[in-house]
Amino acid sequence: MTNRTLILVATILVVGIATNWVIGIAEDDVSTPEPGNEPDIYLIDATITQFGDSGTREHSLSATRMTHFPLTDVTTLKVPHIYLFSDEKSGNAPWDIIASDGRLLPRSILNDEVVELWDQVLAIQEETDGDFIHIQTDNLMVFPDRDFAETDTYVSIDNQTSRTTAGGGMKAWLAEGRFQLSSSRTHRVVTVISPGQLRELDR
Repeated sequence: MTNRTLILVATILVVGIATNWVIGIAEDDVSTPEPGNEPDIYLIDATITQFGDSGTREHSLSATRMTHFPLTDVTTLKVPHIYLFSDEKSGNAPWDIIASDGRLLPRSILNDEVVELWDQVLAIQEETDGDFIHIQTDNLMVFPDRDFAETDTYVSIDNQTSRTTAGGGMKAWLAEGRFQLSSSRTHRVVTVISPGQLRELDR
C-alpha cells in the first residue's frame, strides 16, 4: 500500500469519525429537556379523586403513568381515564372517558381544571335499563368540574336508536345530556336511525 493510499484511508476515517461525533452531538441536543423543566414527579397506575364540599366524590382521573413538569405545571398522562360520578339528584348514570394519551393542564383563577385527551377517545354513559351513549372522537377537552366536554374534530355519537356524526365538532353538557353539534365544510351533521327503530316508528 502506497503512502498516498494510506493518507487517503486515514483521511476518510477521520472524516467519518468527525461526522459521527457531530451527529451524536445533534441527537443529544434534541433529546435534552428544556432546562428547568425536567420532570419532578412520576406516578405509576395512579388515581386522583376530587371531592365536593359535602364530601361526595365528584370526579376522578386515573392513568397508567403521570409525569409532572414543574416549569409549565403540565402533567402528561398515559392511558388516561376520567370518571364523572353521577349526581344522585339527577339520577343519571356516570360517564367513563378514556383515551390513549392526554395531559392535565394547570388550573388558574380564570380557568377550571382541563384534561386534554387525544387518540382513540371514547366517552361512555350506560344506564341500568340498557340505554347508552357512546361518543368517539380523536381529540377531546374535558372540564371535570363542570361536567363539560368539547372538540372541534369529527365526532360520532351512538345510542340505542341511532348514530349521529358531525364533522365540525361538539360541545357536550354531560350532566344534562345536552349536545351541540357543528358541521364542517365537508361533513354535515347526519343522524341515521337504526332499522329496528324505523320499524317501531312505522307501527
